[in-house]
Amino acid sequence: MEQILQVCAFGSSNAGNFIASLLDLQKKMAQKGYETIYAFPERAKMQKWCIDIQKNNKVYFLPEAHSRIMPNTYIKFKKIYRENKGIRIVHSHFELYDLPASITSPGYVKVFWHLHDPIKDWYTNGRKSRQLLMRLQYGLFGKNSIMLSTSKLHSDFICDSLGFNRNNVRIIPNGMDLSRIKDSSGVKKNREFLILCWDFYRKGGDLAIKAAERIIKNRSDFKIRFVPGNAIEDAPFVIKSNPVADINEFFKTTACFLHISRSEGLSYALLEAIYAGLPVICSNIPENMVVSDCPTVFYVNNESVDDIINSMERMLDNDFYISDDAITKSRMIIEKKFSLNSWSKRVMEEYFVG
Repeated sequence: MEQILQVCAFGSSNAGNFIASLLDLQKKMAQKGYETIYAFPERAKMQKWCIDIQKNNKVYFLPEAHSRIMPNTYIKFKKIYRENKGIRIVHSHFELYDLPASITSPGYVKVFWHLHDPIKDWYTNGRKSRQLLMRLQYGLFGKNSIMLSTSKLHSDFICDSLGFNRNNVRIIPNGMDLSRIKDSSGVKKNREFLILCWDFYRKGGDLAIKAAERIIKNRSDFKIRFVPGNAIEDAPFVIKSNPVADINEFFKTTACFLHISRSEGLSYALLEAIYAGLPVICSNIPENMVVSDCPTVFYVNNESVDDIINSMERMLDNDFYISDDAITKSRMIIEKKFSLNSWSKRVMEEYFVG
């Protein structure tokens, strides 16, 4: 039987949309006669979603620290290819294992690198040794790989600045498990904004605080829930929360979602908030413009505290109202562009092109 190897630098406790996307793709690949094999970092081994995957699939586990240069990583990949002679496609996600997965692969295997991450930020903020390794990865060792990217901005960066072959880049938006998102539309009496800011500066957590500190001088009829809230100082407008497995727990009390990030790959949270029926105040960075045709998304200039204040106050003054027609239109756009089915079909088009 022909096989596909999904290599994933993913070990989160929350399976989220990423694992749901892989499982949907596995079903469709099985219809094509392909067996799916997985490789995850060691820390994924005891996660519930990974235990479930192991029940019906062959799963390998890889070292994580310094994995691009550790000989043991390459030995592990050679073992995978040796034990699975039917592998014809390798799909490496989140860039950590791109090099070893490619260098050790047999010549007849089609190799895909999937760029989910804000690579420009990682490169700019990285050490010189990290930057050199990235230039080698994308400029030298990526010549025979196809790049699937969630973001044109970041794929442009790896081509223009790191030397990747632009002809080998395909833009594919993330897929989302829409069945898990509940309807959270409607006016909320608690008048609560929500911002997910695990990467505090990049997600604009500081911008939300600056905006709120100015708004609260004239009115106190709002709160902002910060997730996670461990880096936030106490203030009258602050609600601190830890992450939860079910994002609907936050959406059901949220009146408006703040998505004021300075950079993104393609944000699942943005798509989920739109599909849940929430109005979204959104930074106008290129990565976020993929939902510009959604009438429930309200754009602000990147890093403009004044714009954020104006949008938050308009939401408060109008009680966060958006029409049912606008919500329906936005949901239809999300379904068409970002469903698991759309994602899987688009990926498979690349697998079998030519």
